[in-house]
Amino acid sequence: MSAPTGHRTAAAGAVLRATADRDGLAPLYGRDAEQAALLHMVTRLASGTSGVTVLHGTPGSGRSRLLRRGTALARSVGVQVLTAQGSPSRTGVAYGVVEQLLARPARAAGATAPALTALSGLSGPTGAAGAAVVSGGSAGHQGFPGSSGTAGTTGFSGSAAAAAGGAADTGAGCAGAVRCRALLAVAHRPTLLAVDDVQWADAGSLDVLAGLLRRLGAAPLGVLLTVTGARGEFPDACAGLLDQAAALQDGRGLLLELGPLGPGATQALCADAGVPAPPPSDTAWWTRAARLTGGNPWLLRHTLDELRREPGDLTEERTRAGFACAVGTAREQRAAESAAALTPGPLALLRGLAVSRGLVPVERVAALVGLDGSRVGGLLRELRVSGLIDFRDPPRPRLTDRTAGLLAGVDGEARRRLHTEAARWAHRCDADEEALAGLLLTTVPLGEPWVPPVLRRAARGLLGRGEVTGATELLERALREPLAPAERAEVLLEAAEAYTITAPAAADRRISELLSGAPAPLVRTSAADLLLARGVPGSVARGPDAWYRGARSAAAALGSPAGGTAGTVAAGAARTAGPGAPTGETGETQDLWSGGAVAPAGSGDAPGPAVGAAVLVARAWRQAVRGEDAAAVTEMCREVLRTTPLDGALFPRLTACCALSLADGHGTARTALDATLAEARRRRSPSLVALGLLLRAHLNLRAGDPDTAAHDLSASRDLVPPHLWHPTRLTTLRAAELRLLVARERYEDAARLAAEELPPGAEESSPTIQLLYARAQLWLCLGRPGQALAEAEECGRRLAARGWANPSWVPWRSLAALARLGHGDRERAEELFAEEIRLARRWGSDSAYVWAESRHRLGVPGQPSDRAGEGGPHRYGRTAAGRRAARALVVQEVAGVRRGTWARCGTPGPGAAGDGGGRVPP
Repeated sequence: MSAPTGHRTAAAGAVLRATADRDGLAPLYGRDAEQAALLHMVTRLASGTSGVTVLHGTPGSGRSRLLRRGTALARSVGVQVLTAQGSPSRTGVAYGVVEQLLARPARAAGATAPALTALSGLSGPTGAAGAAVVSGGSAGHQGFPGSSGTAGTTGFSGSAAAAAGGAADTGAGCAGAVRCRALLAVAHRPTLLAVDDVQWADAGSLDVLAGLLRRLGAAPLGVLLTVTGARGEFPDACAGLLDQAAALQDGRGLLLELGPLGPGATQALCADAGVPAPPPSDTAWWTRAARLTGGNPWLLRHTLDELRREPGDLTEERTRAGFACAVGTAREQRAAESAAALTPGPLALLRGLAVSRGLVPVERVAALVGLDGSRVGGLLRELRVSGLIDFRDPPRPRLTDRTAGLLAGVDGEARRRLHTEAARWAHRCDADEEALAGLLLTTVPLGEPWVPPVLRRAARGLLGRGEVTGATELLERALREPLAPAERAEVLLEAAEAYTITAPAAADRRISELLSGAPAPLVRTSAADLLLARGVPGSVARGPDAWYRGARSAAAALGSPAGGTAGTVAAGAARTAGPGAPTGETGETQDLWSGGAVAPAGSGDAPGPAVGAAVLVARAWRQAVRGEDAAAVTEMCREVLRTTPLDGALFPRLTACCALSLADGHGTARTALDATLAEARRRRSPSLVALGLLLRAHLNLRAGDPDTAAHDLSASRDLVPPHLWHPTRLTTLRAAELRLLVARERYEDAARLAAEELPPGAEESSPTIQLLYARAQLWLCLGRPGQALAEAEECGRRLAARGWANPSWVPWRSLAALARLGHGDRERAEELFAEEIRLARRWGSDSAYVWAESRHRLGVPGQPSDRAGEGGPHRYGRTAAGRRAARALVVQEVAGVRRGTWARCGTPGPGAAGDGGGRVPP
């Protein structure tokens, strides 16, 4: 018997679901188990078995939609359905919910308006008698359908007789009993009472419903309730009723909690709404979407509405990009709507909890907002079941961290007092410093000594994780506090440090303000470091022109008397001549690294070692970029590294390492750079660490070590997210990454990177020179000599405009010569080769020859090396790996030239380049 019965139940379920679908109700995604429970309940009810089901969950979880699905299922099997809706505005209306349940049967019975008025007025003896009079009459006319009016029936007249019999009684208890018997009388056939939001029912209606549950077996009656709840907690008003429902025997009482939707249901709901979204196979994105919305159907639907409101066509890319922001807007809207329904007590506590952010004990929060401590437990429970706070201790707002909507209607002075007192108590309670710093962002200056250290320590923590924007906000907040001059100088330096990578102009303003006073020598030196770090020499920054301008403007600021104007830095830069102006020998440059310890020019005092090193490194870098006397540059750089202490300025050491690498001093440069990087990390200077990492990646690429270079580039990305970098810094990073991809022969990835648009403001910067050269190498390896020639010659024009001629830095001439060979212009190619070899001879380092000679030998077979007596291109950075890397890359360049030539002539060529092998891209 069991198998056929189960089969019939399954078949009936399919029929009932089809019937409900025909009612036009929207699909309920992720609620299959709950719908099955409702289907089971109404099926049993149709056969005469009573029962109670309570649907509970947080606001927006879909309780009302599921209740409507339950009523549709009930109607489909012939169950009579009576509905009522709880409302906050009607909680004071006596028996308001019961009146809604009885109104429909009364209208169906043909009762007149006075009769309905009398029925709804059964709150005392008069009302009860009135109801008896109204319902007295022939059965089948003024009784409910199916009532007989005879003794023992459950018709309307029987209910009226009961009411008349209690007419002598007084009080609300009698009125409740009358209504209870009236509802039982309605259930002369299977009847479902569906009450939505029972937490808003008046006390009298709750008593009537409790009486029905006690007499549930007296009629074929089902009760379906919805209520807000969380983790088994319910509003105090209806908690007793729900406990009574849960205690029913024989499985007649069922409490169903509506949990969050999973990724699958979230995707199905979005697909049903017709919103372009990622495919179902992107499980990671859908898991994140479900987490952001908390699996709340209301939040998800309103998020989709927010996305649709944006101008333009909604696409999958826009959905991906704007989903999180739309969720935040929907959460804030939900929080405002839920808070608007609160009474003053819970609303005040919610505001206090939102402002204190879980940093202050609940009892203290209650005192801050003027609440009696004895009420806290009940108020917290009300907020939890409303879905407005979580279950942590202390609790935090569940929907949004934004307080603007919750504090609407609170005057400004009360807001300031609440934020200020919350911050003070959070500090007394030893709250987490980063969270406390976030709270301090919302306060006015407190003028208390603990505030600036908290903000500074929190900013350092954020900087260590690469969260530059958050760190600068905290430091700017610290500057609003009253500070001693020495402490203010330190905070200004930290703010400038945070700004240097992402907003150099803002860093300049803070450094200018710092230097307008009289900072300590170490602060003064660090400020000069930062000012120069706006650009870094060589291939990893904006070039020596920016460095010279920064050096001179820093010197002008450092040399100015205390109390100088905030525009000193800009004025110093404006007075600077072009990159060809002499630097390194003037009095103001001598003062650049002195930290204020050097006497003014002409005083007769000899400059200290730091000043001498600064002058020396400036001269060394100038000669290096011009390609003049590698031996002299090597000696000057080594002298700088010997005499510049690690606890002093670090930028001269970085400059010396870069210049030394151009002169083939790779080993010495790498050792000194490692020590300088370690000191920069110890000082927690992300700008100098980032410069050092980019410089070390450059050195490792020159030495033929792409793996270590890749590690350094990855570390610089981790230090500060690239999307926050200043355009010139970001171009520097992109140029280095492109060179790395070309060196690893990952041409498809390199082509994608090369095709990306430059950020605004980067087109005319010096790092674009390195990017042009790397792109020219890529196009040549891909067999596109025309594009390569255009990029290489543009690179040469920009170098000539700056007066930089060292082929050890950017050997663009030999690269352009290869591209010329691809176009059959051998005469111009030979001129370019000869010019680069002449400049390499003038510079004097072995690595300066390697590109010209390798490209000449492999690109023009049969041509002897210009240095044949010395064995040709035998060294590149004094490392065997460097020699192999240079040769492998030139082989790929030459192969690309030949493929381009064959393609231009329409002649098929071999699939690989000769003379050295090497993988040729398809």
